[in-house]
Amino acid sequence: MDPSAKRKEPSHHGNGSNDRPVKRSKGGSNGRWQTPHQRAKLDAIKSKSLEAGDVGISTTCVKGKERQALGELLDICEEYGEKLFDIKREEPANDDEEEDIEASIKKEVQAMKPSTKAKDKDLSFDPIRLGLDCLLFMRTKAPVDPVKLVHQICKDAKGVNSKLERRSRFINRFTPVTASTKATEAGLEEVAKKVLKEHFHLVGDEEKPEAEGEAYTYAIRPTFRAHNTLSRDKVITKVASLISPRHKVNLSSPDKVILIEIYQTFCGMSVVEGDWDSLKRYNVHEIYMSAARSATEASEKKDEKDEKDEKDEKDDENKKDEDKAPEQKDEPET
Repeated sequence: MDPSAKRKEPSHHGNGSNDRPVKRSKGGSNGRWQTPHQRAKLDAIKSKSLEAGDVGISTTCVKGKERQALGELLDICEEYGEKLFDIKREEPANDDEEEDIEASIKKEVQAMKPSTKAKDKDLSFDPIRLGLDCLLFMRTKAPVDPVKLVHQICKDAKGVNSKLERRSRFINRFTPVTASTKATEAGLEEVAKKVLKEHFHLVGDEEKPEAEGEAYTYAIRPTFRAHNTLSRDKVITKVASLISPRHKVNLSSPDKVILIEIYQTFCGMSVVEGDWDSLKRYNVHEIYMSAARSATEASEKKDEKDEKDEKDEKDDENKKDEDKAPEQKDEPET
């Protein structure tokens, strides 16, 4: 056989110089090298899915940046988990530290094995990449309170004026989930009663001695993704029917906001404070942008005030100079 026949034919698509085929990118992590352990961890995340009973944080992100957003989400949750709930962060491995080659190989082979569900359930923060663009989920376990966690993250973001201080680039909206079930009519009623009783009097509670207390106004805000069984109107009507009439609906400035997250067959719910709207509905990207605009406006107003003060100061100095100047006396006519 002619040896030249074994050679590959040159590609005619996207050739570089000297008619050599251009190498295609194999993906990667935006220049950040990944160990087999890190790649195995990300592959394991892809295979996970939501289950009835899961609690945590539903998170939207920039399309095509799910992997980066998941890393940001895990980093933020671990930081606030330590700050709010005293959950110690796992110390990063020292890449410079030499270790036995055989031990290293065993560790990475073990890391590439899929995690068991029991092990995942023990994690305080278990990141999940769902089968839908722009959507992630951070599964949490006690003592983590998803509502408290998200609220604090967004409150802190409101005070960030510099891009260098921002904790994320690709994360958009957070939605805490404190209870979940199957996305059916029966499941909706079950999870609603479980979540709402912690914040509202339910229908039938009026006859109980402990029914006395503050009456909150509320708004119901459902979100649907890849789901066509329950309608928006049906969900809102059903949840509202469970709440005692002493609590009134207020869509403009409610005391409490009932968040309902429905994704495929998953239905999650939580109740958050009325500042949900002022915190850009927990959209951390919009909070950062709003804080930057406010900082710019404040800076511009300060510059205008400084300029005006400087002008007024100069005018005052000129007036004083004029007052100090000797008056010119009229000379007698000769």
